[in-house]
Amino acid sequence: MSNDLPASLLFLRSLLNDPRKMGALAPSSPQLCRLMASRVDPSQSSVLEVGAGTGAITRALLRRGLRPERLFIIERDPVLSDFLQTHFPRVQICCGEAAHAPRILSGAGIGPVDTIVSSLPLRNLRQADQLEIFRAMISTLTGKGQIIQFTYGPTCPIPSRRLGLEAECVGRVWMNFPPATVWRFTKRPHSIGRAVHHKS
Repeated sequence: MSNDLPASLLFLRSLLNDPRKMGALAPSSPQLCRLMASRVDPSQSSVLEVGAGTGAITRALLRRGLRPERLFIIERDPVLSDFLQTHFPRVQICCGEAAHAPRILSGAGIGPVDTIVSSLPLRNLRQADQLEIFRAMISTLTGKGQIIQFTYGPTCPIPSRRLGLEAECVGRVWMNFPPATVWRFTKRPHSIGRAVHHKS
């Protein structure tokens, strides 16, 4: 059964099945996971993680002190979703699309979240799909919420101004394959409503 496979083999199988949707050649390194998790306040944050894969960043979030009941995961791959449910039984996990995050969270009785941690392969997506996903994620955030996203490119992976977001480069992780850059996005004052409802 897939749930009995080590995370590394399960990742490889998912990569071979659909390399474009996986968007990575190897699981996130411990250094990248720690940097992503370091932007989360474990004592106060409610967190949505999208594209959790085999749970490398999930583990880093829990090790940082985030309580499992404050974490909700959306993972589109059914095999990976089952794997996560087996290995993180106290975390709420849904197999679904990040673009449907508002409906998924509402159905689970979860209100706005403080942080979204995203491992989505944005550079593999059409810009229209990027915009749809980010608008959905923005609509699930609290007023002062943030999105933490990593990318393998050196530049901002989304048109942040078009989405009404402030973009901050948190850092670059060379000890990752390939090297990754972490970005933090927050809502720009007076622009978020226009960004969410704007039609591409």
